[in-house]
Amino acid sequence: MRRRLLGLAAAGVALAALAGCGSTGAISQSNPFELRGATTVPTQGWIKAENSDVPGSVVYLAPRALLDASDVQRATAQKDAAGRAILLLQFSPSGTARLIAGSRELVGRQIAAVVEGRVTNMATVQEPLTINTMALTGFKSFDEATRVAHQISSSR
Repeated sequence: MRRRLLGLAAAGVALAALAGCGSTGAISQSNPFELRGATTVPTQGWIKAENSDVPGSVVYLAPRALLDASDVQRATAQKDAAGRAILLLQFSPSGTARLIAGSRELVGRQIAAVVEGRVTNMATVQEPLTINTMALTGFKSFDEATRVAHQISSSR
């Protein structure tokens, strides 16, 4: 089973694992980006969603988003070394603080990136994160990643 990486990048470094206290409630179709705690085990009060990172699988998302588009200072589309489209997100100082705090709470558990209401990436948080940049994979094209970057930038 192929898994897309939910990556963290600091100055163009390789993609890795991640984490990130923002909005509440259901997954927002209008918010172009959210970062939420996640599990594959049904959990009361958590939101059931399809995991497009692993087609046909289900994931349960925390009812509260750790971060959302308002925490992003800069969003750009780029290509990785293999030519695949990635979305590079640089968080604001307050977003970075939420990412650090959220990652401390999620060590050993999963986190999911939700792009336009769809779970695009999941990863296990290995250790608290202290960086302010994240790279997301899983876009069908460079144009799609560019469109999402523009949506995130215009939602602030």
